Amino acid sequence: MLNKYDVMCILGNGAAHEVLTEAGVDSADLLIAYTPMDELNILCCMVAKKLGAKDSIARVRTPEYFTLFQGKELGLSMLVNPEYETALGIARLLRHSAVISIEPFADGQVELAEIKVSPESGLDGIMLKDLQAQFIQKFLVCIVLRKEQTIIPDGNLTLIQGDRIYLTASKNDMSPLLAKLTEDRWCRRLMIIGGNRVAYYLAQELEKSSVDVKIIEINPDKCRRLSQLLHKPNIILGDGTNQELLLEEDIDSMDAVVCQCGLDEQNIILAMYAHSLNVKRVVANVDKADYYKMLQNTEVDSVVSTKRYTADQIVRYVRDKHGRSGINKLSSIIGDKAEAVEFTVENDFGALNIPLKNIKTIPNLLLAAIIRNKVTIIPSGDDYLQQGDRVLVVTTSRGLSNLNSILD
Repeated sequence: MLNKYDVMCILGNGAAHEVLTEAGVDSADLLIAYTPMDELNILCCMVAKKLGAKDSIARVRTPEYFTLFQGKELGLSMLVNPEYETALGIARLLRHSAVISIEPFADGQVELAEIKVSPESGLDGIMLKDLQAQFIQKFLVCIVLRKEQTIIPDGNLTLIQGDRIYLTASKNDMSPLLAKLTEDRWCRRLMIIGGNRVAYYLAQELEKSSVDVKIIEINPDKCRRLSQLLHKPNIILGDGTNQELLLEEDIDSMDAVVCQCGLDEQNIILAMYAHSLNVKRVVANVDKADYYKMLQNTEVDSVVSTKRYTADQIVRYVRDKHGRSGINKLSSIIGDKAEAVEFTVENDFGALNIPLKNIKTIPNLLLAAIIRNKVTIIPSGDDYLQQGDRVLVVTTSRGLSNLNSILD
């Protein structure tokens, strides 16, 4: 790590008093404990807090620990559970079979959805300024990915087949909008290949709904554990990479398949196989950055990354807590080529109550939504920002420090 990154490395036990003191934890604004052991991460944060660290973040993956330590005053400023966040992300994808990705903002009032311009969508050859007139729902196309080019569009852009577009709309408008733009439908039958923690959290989340969940896991101990923790899902002991088993378990009749094996390569191959059987929604968990980028323009459309969800959480916390930026949520999109950032408008914003058409912002930036008193506004040039608003900003510029940094 020392040779690859511009960091100072110290060899030793991260929970040891001497090691933390040598690292200067007493003057640290933030400590992040991200070892593979939950107990060590929790202990490290507690010791660091006693030694003077202002804030601490611990990765806690074990379901019992995550539930136990949430909201407790144990020196932990924040718990990060990568598998839980990944499961919530996948659950959102399963709500819409035709979206590639979907992210909620403003406590779920606004959603940012990614779809592909296909022959069936009716979007091919449509100019963006003519698109809104065809729909009752208010929405905004805020990013277009065309081959390797990331575009913050204006109304004169014409969509073409193969484009991947990101659009914002209120949560109430998103479902009927997607139903008109795509062949969108709710998932009723789900197969999860791999019984890891993501599978557990996802199945637990879906127990609240009417989704029929089937989990295939090769490890007998994991199967027994899942059977004890979960009530509704059907737990199958077997090799999820075995084609005969998958066909016996009706993979070809599933509404969705989630590939959660331990290896990225297995997840990719299984996702491609499920796609070849015309499964409508296929989700693969791929953490290796190079693989993630390579899959952007393949038939494996929906790729999630546990590491990416975790990084977004930590970066958002650091920017908001230590940068005084007013960031409510940050999400990296298009393989880190762009960001969607939700700000709260403070009284020091330099363009309060000025029509958006009269505000000069930095290049490659778009105000995608305004939330005012729980009402979602898809902005036009005559709209404005006032104190207390929440605003969703989409940009290819990285590292916005606060809302004023959008101004040119």
